[in-house]
Amino acid sequence: MVRKHEHEERQERLLQKLLAIERHEDEMMRAMVQLGATSERLNRRLAGLTWVMLVLTWTTFIVAIPNTLATIFGIPKISESIGLEVIVLALVLSTVGALVIVVLPRSVFSIYNLEKRSEKHLEE
Repeated sequence: MVRKHEHEERQERLLQKLLAIERHEDEMMRAMVQLGATSERLNRRLAGLTWVMLVLTWTTFIVAIPNTLATIFGIPKISESIGLEVIVLALVLSTVGALVIVVLPRSVFSIYNLEKRSEKHLEE
């Protein structure tokens, strides 16, 4: 009788421990789901920040070329030897050229090509 009672107590303790393990498993699964959701939100935020940095980089690229030319044309010897029309034309062409490089669909730096590349990386 004593052995049977001890055996039942052992079974009861074992059941309690198994239930505790199951509760911990449930908590771990819930934490993993929350971690996955948090990771997904973080990835979306990083993707948004990446596009913001890309737009800022494009803006810098578009502005830097004409700015550099304007600086060069600001040198007195150069500005005296080149007419105002040529300076303005060079600045306009450099701005339009930079915009075309960024906007033209076949360009390596175009929005279309960059979106395709980012989608390809996300699929991998």
